[in-house]
Amino acid sequence: MKSLCEMRKPLIIDALRHGETVKGKCFLGRTDAELTPAGWDQMAEALQGDKQGGMQNIRNDINLDDYDAIITSPLLRCKSFAEEWIAAKVSVNKSIRIDAAIQEYDFGLWDGSTAIDIMRHWPDELGDFWKDPENFPPPQAELLPLFFQRVRKFVDKELQGPHYRILLITHGGVIKVLTCLHQGRPASVMANISAQHGELHRFVWQRQ
Repeated sequence: MKSLCEMRKPLIIDALRHGETVKGKCFLGRTDAELTPAGWDQMAEALQGDKQGGMQNIRNDINLDDYDAIITSPLLRCKSFAEEWIAAKVSVNKSIRIDAAIQEYDFGLWDGSTAIDIMRHWPDELGDFWKDPENFPPPQAELLPLFFQRVRKFVDKELQGPHYRILLITHGGVIKVLTCLHQGRPASVMANISAQHGELHRFVWQRQ
């Protein structure tokens, strides 16, 4: 049984954004797209300490076996890297969990399309989305409050769980939501939060 001191240890979540994909620059949400060779390299470099992550307090000598859990989005650009590259470098008894809660935001009818393509058909809607994504989501898209809710539920579940250090293989949108939740910032600032391909971001969550 864990002591009270152990139970109050913070939860450290390191979130790695997937690398470049074959779809290039587009509204890439639920659309499944494979990584390019460069995308694989971007992710490997982040975990090998060859590239500074999005948070300044991540050390550059990451040992994958130090993580209590490794969790990946079910989408190929995350899952394939986790199940092939990461799985080959961790202990045989460490499993990799797939969790749809850290899947990317669903852009609805815009998913997989470029901004130029969307501008041709939905110029006013695109402008409204950029100004106020919470109140003007893309057609048939996931509502932003529900996106925040599923990521919040994921964090809350992990805070109640047995793990102290978790590695997420996830998406830019999820990392931006984690940043907003961690810093108590509104969804309206998401566009100003950076989450580049292959960046590693650290979040330290205090337990109550």
